Amino acid sequence: MSHWRTSHWRVRRWVRALALGLTAALITSLSGCVLERRERSATPTHAFEQLWEDYRAYYGLFEVKGVDWDALHAEYAPRVNDQMSDAELYEVLVDMLTHLDDPHVTLYPAGNPELPTFSIDLVDGVFVEPPFDEALVEERYLHDAATPHPQLTYGHLAGGVGYIHLRSFDGKQRDYAEALDRALRALADAPGLVVDIRDNPGGFDPLAQYVAGRFTDTRRAYMTVRKRNGAELDEFGPTRTWYVEPTGARRFTGPIALLTTYATQSAGETFALAMRVNPQVVQVGSTTGGAFSDAILRETWNGWAYTISVGDYRAPDGTSFEGVGLAPDVWVENTYDEVRAGRDAVLEAATEWLLAGPP
Repeated sequence: MSHWRTSHWRVRRWVRALALGLTAALITSLSGCVLERRERSATPTHAFEQLWEDYRAYYGLFEVKGVDWDALHAEYAPRVNDQMSDAELYEVLVDMLTHLDDPHVTLYPAGNPELPTFSIDLVDGVFVEPPFDEALVEERYLHDAATPHPQLTYGHLAGGVGYIHLRSFDGKQRDYAEALDRALRALADAPGLVVDIRDNPGGFDPLAQYVAGRFTDTRRAYMTVRKRNGAELDEFGPTRTWYVEPTGARRFTGPIALLTTYATQSAGETFALAMRVNPQVVQVGSTTGGAFSDAILRETWNGWAYTISVGDYRAPDGTSFEGVGLAPDVWVENTYDEVRAGRDAVLEAATEWLLAGPP
């Protein structure tokens, strides 16, 4: 089974396909993960057991989370019976999955519109966006906004400070390379640079690694990764160390303010790890979402879909930030009222920090 870096917006497309009754083979082509429709009855008991077994076989963060999955089975299995309703089964599964405290753990009760998608960072199935408005940034703060790629906008802020907004890391490296060349050429003389990933939900780690290389001057280790690859809870493949190093024809290695919020997740967070190892980078804003691991998509016998974190992602010193997130060096939060009134306090603080120069 291939593992792919994912985020909620991507998986929702898979679930819509499930709801439309597409075949498991087609779902496989979309996700890169084999979804097995096993010849078993779709009873609540079977659905519960298959979900629990899949997490036991694939989940990579039991140790990090301090969760005894076998003990949770003993606690929750007696609550399941074949006469219970979908809503009652959903409640049991949600109660059990909540113990993992993992934004990449998601349950999609396909076919039952009355039951919301579950994840710990959703409220009634909806992700509550942080107080950030990219239109406000472009209209009030940027003097010369340009968007050479759908996922990248750049321009100049007050005092000539540069600005690059990276919406995701989903796409082709070649397209990002061309857009970054254009942006970094225009911003070459900036006294400092704001890199904004406040609404970045992730994408592909290798692409995030490449983009981070545009802001570094030397090779540095920034992350270790290992994946579950066996039936036992402590069976993992080899640990791989990830490095950030200079990439592309143009780079910016002056002072950088990296803007984050809880909506910065997945490959957005591994990008933040790569940026934070550079001494000229300061993280400004609020703590990231704490959802680093990649995930696979599975399906219960009753047609519900769910995602499972399979990786153990850590900083070079061995620290796991799963469920914790990366805290900023400079804590600044917007309020919804401020944004509605036309002010981005986080961006202003970052600009002021860059113009003030090193402390």
